[in-house]
Amino acid sequence: MDFSEFQKTIQTPQPVYLLITDQDYLKKKVYECCLNQVAEEVRAFNWSVYDLAKDRGSDLDKHSLSELLNTARTLPWMASRRWIYVRNADLAVEKLKEYLENPSLGTSLVLEAKRKSRTWSHLPTIELPAGTDPFRWVMSRAKREGYDLDARAGKALVELIGENYQQLEAELEKQFLWELESRKITLDSVLRITRQAREYDVFALIGAIACGAADRALRVLDRLTDSGMTAPQITSMLYWNFRRVLVAREMLERGRPFRSVLTELKIWSYKDSETEIRKYSSEILTDILIRLRETDRLCKTTSTDPKLHLERVIIDTCRGKSL
Repeated sequence: MDFSEFQKTIQTPQPVYLLITDQDYLKKKVYECCLNQVAEEVRAFNWSVYDLAKDRGSDLDKHSLSELLNTARTLPWMASRRWIYVRNADLAVEKLKEYLENPSLGTSLVLEAKRKSRTWSHLPTIELPAGTDPFRWVMSRAKREGYDLDARAGKALVELIGENYQQLEAELEKQFLWELESRKITLDSVLRITRQAREYDVFALIGAIACGAADRALRVLDRLTDSGMTAPQITSMLYWNFRRVLVAREMLERGRPFRSVLTELKIWSYKDSETEIRKYSSEILTDILIRLRETDRLCKTTSTDPKLHLERVIIDTCRGKSL
């Protein structure tokens, strides 16, 4: 079940839930939802949190786990139910087995884990829907809050933040506050407020260089320097990102799935550009990396304005053949 389906079961909660996710966003939502089921005046008695990762080893049996099981079997105090939230529950699959076969009906136990054990296959499971797309999630989240999120702005957010739903949620909250009156979120608003906006411009610079658009590349370069970035900083980021593109191309040639390449290298801005990356020339990518290394050396060892060295690389590369 997804989070909304889990919320619907709260009126008649199950004695055990399994939460499978590596996303802090979903962990936080489930945690807060469970916490809110317990009245503040009885939380000291009917709300408990355990982290089994903090007690790995011999102490796990003696302390946390035995305390957890005793608490789970204890009747709630002046309420119909107690709630227990357990982090890293997959570290105690076998030790929890006996309790899960006959759980207390007066307790709701939420087991947070990274993966689902076969022995837990029967448990009601909370997780993000299969194939959840972060772009659709961002657009849907904004619409639910009554905001008109421009598609380009939504795409930029995902490219800048990646697939971390917790960070996406935080950035959206900032946009909601900034555009509280207009209720419209544009690309300019995202680039103005989002902390990673400079990196977005770095990707724009890479794209301009890749297609040989010298004028556009120089305009983006001016925007980056106007924002306070120095030529050596930009050179370093260009080198780092072109290097990732080269590695991505080599990984694809070795047969790695494109999705796993994106995840490992964190090149979210290329999410829809597999064909583009495959077309890039390894020789030209390598040549650009060599030029950027030389530019970095010149920036550090000559008195010439460092930006001029970087402009020279951009112009020379764009005048040659594109990637």
